[in-house]
Amino acid sequence: MIKEQLKKLLIWARKQRYHRMVADKSRAYDHWQHGMERVRPATEKPSEDAATTRLDIKTQIVPYANVWKEVTGAGQADHILIFVSPKGKLANHAVAHIRKFFMEHPQINVVYGDEDEVEGHGRYVHPYFKPDWSPDTYLNAFYIGSVFACRASAFSAAAGEYDNALRMLGGMTGVQKGSPEAIGREASLLAADVLFCMLAIHERAFGRRKGVDRFPIGHIQRVLFHRMPEQDVFYGRGFHNSRHMLMRPTTVSIIIPTKDHPEILRTCLNSIVETTNEKNLKFEIIVVDNGSSAFNRLRYGSFINEVPKKNGLARIRYLYKVEEFNFSHMCNRGVTRSGGDYLLFLNDDIEAVKDGWMRELLSQAQLGHVGVAGCKLLYPSEDLIQHCGITNVRLGPVHKLQRMHDGKAHYFGFNRGIHNFLGVTGACLMISRAKYEELGGFPEDLPVAFNDVDLCYRAHEAGYYNVCCNHVWLRHHESLSRGDDNADPKKIERLTREYEQLMKRHIALYNKDPFYSPHLTDDETIPAIIPREDFLPVLDIPYHRMRIHEQGFPNVREDACLRIGVEYTGTMEHWIYGFRDEIGEDGYFIKGYSFVIGSDNAFFDRRLVLRQVERSQSGARPASNVVYSMPVYECYRPDIRLRIPDQINVDMTGFKVRIRDGELPPGFYQVGMVAIDKTSSLRLINWVPNLLSVKK
Repeated sequence: MIKEQLKKLLIWARKQRYHRMVADKSRAYDHWQHGMERVRPATEKPSEDAATTRLDIKTQIVPYANVWKEVTGAGQADHILIFVSPKGKLANHAVAHIRKFFMEHPQINVVYGDEDEVEGHGRYVHPYFKPDWSPDTYLNAFYIGSVFACRASAFSAAAGEYDNALRMLGGMTGVQKGSPEAIGREASLLAADVLFCMLAIHERAFGRRKGVDRFPIGHIQRVLFHRMPEQDVFYGRGFHNSRHMLMRPTTVSIIIPTKDHPEILRTCLNSIVETTNEKNLKFEIIVVDNGSSAFNRLRYGSFINEVPKKNGLARIRYLYKVEEFNFSHMCNRGVTRSGGDYLLFLNDDIEAVKDGWMRELLSQAQLGHVGVAGCKLLYPSEDLIQHCGITNVRLGPVHKLQRMHDGKAHYFGFNRGIHNFLGVTGACLMISRAKYEELGGFPEDLPVAFNDVDLCYRAHEAGYYNVCCNHVWLRHHESLSRGDDNADPKKIERLTREYEQLMKRHIALYNKDPFYSPHLTDDETIPAIIPREDFLPVLDIPYHRMRIHEQGFPNVREDACLRIGVEYTGTMEHWIYGFRDEIGEDGYFIKGYSFVIGSDNAFFDRRLVLRQVERSQSGARPASNVVYSMPVYECYRPDIRLRIPDQINVDMTGFKVRIRDGELPPGFYQVGMVAIDKTSSLRLINWVPNLLSVKK
């Protein structure tokens, strides 16, 4: 009886501990933001008067409803105007951060910041961490939201255009310029939107940039405004639901690499023709085959001849040559045999479903400031997202929102309308011939992976903005082209080599994406777009004492119900800085998630385990019985709960471990996990193929 009571008490205590941890970790953003609120900018001097500024820089806060009153109220060159929504309040030190930004960036005249929502009891939730200046995202929606600022000199310069625009809009909407008290929320928002647009035009912010980081509009990557609950912030524009105009009659060359998929290609070709019927658009198709079988080569010819020459299709060329698969070379070869003003690269497993998609891509690719254009791709027969833009997280380019449902809008319209991204997938990629030639085409030394990303990154570095048209979509029968890279160890090694080559070419983009905030999830395995699961800097994670078990970890049972996902295992140097020659942080870092299927995970403590292995052609085997173990730093992972809602208490299943340099002998170590049930005698262990390489 006493034993049962003690066990019940232990179970209750573990559950209470777990729920306290979840409650605390789920407020990680709130705690972090309150801490940020207390941080005073370095250039601001403490003062009894909050309105006092360093160097006597004058600042005026203007509600959106009073924007037009300020047309005649511009001050001196060092005067700053801060425009704010009436539906909330400025964050502490927001004014100081804006002043600091303008002092440190004398070439920038307009800036905006991030924002969040404040609930009862002052809790901060639902942050909107915005991209750096994104002209096409802005044309899609007034993502600037609740706060922006400008120098009074810029305001004065843009005032004439703003006044004329307001008169025109006032006549269209019935709003009278002289009665700001009478205007409602939408009209005041419209006034702020028009003002920002005029400022952006004056700053020539809708043109090609003159350098990688030379954005004409500034962005302060911190929360400057706390909006009221339930306030919308991503104000979309309806015109992206209608047809876009083509500037002039245009020709498009569609290049499709393929091999031994004649049926798939036939579906692709017929879908293109049936969904493309534009007055000013003519197109040709170049099919590039790198060595199909004789039987399939005949079928390709037969199917191509059956495609009806209608809806703007001028011709189809079939290029056949037996050679190793090199996506870049096949695309470049197709371009040399094409004649269109614009180039559209498609996978053979793409299927067009709705009319107008090619027109919409072309309407963006024809803009002078746009480099590469793509569109949303969905998995076949479902509304699951395969691609809606490429994001560059710490470990490289990923498809955020992959395998998430497109039936709902994610993270302030991320999968809706037109957005600027660092890249788009080569499965559907359009670029003008002139820009393609300027950038040098696809890199043929990246034959399989990341060649499309490299092209996009080069376009970004050349000052262009890349866009993804998420208001149109195609079906993508993914992996039919060349299989799954993760199913073959040799393909994994090749993928790793090509990734390293990509990042060494674009080292400045390691762990950096101007169109994806560093405060958002930076892991490739987390498809959702949410604030980082843990705001503790990795260098602040404590080292834990390592234990050595000479005869293996004692009293454990190897069991596959203990699941482990390793998201990074490598040097701290690589995690923080990427691929470079300088010596930085010593030691190693491992992160991921682990849970026990069918059990209450609140009962388990976990220890990371490592064992040295000997590698050979047939795989890896333990070098001895010795096992190294250490506690883990537990991380809040709400994405795991969303992915496996049928499991119990998996919110705290993330883990991170730091290992000091010199604690492990040189060699390769297999990664595993031990789960110890603190309410019973159950102890589980399991291993994964991931290896940690320890340097000499």
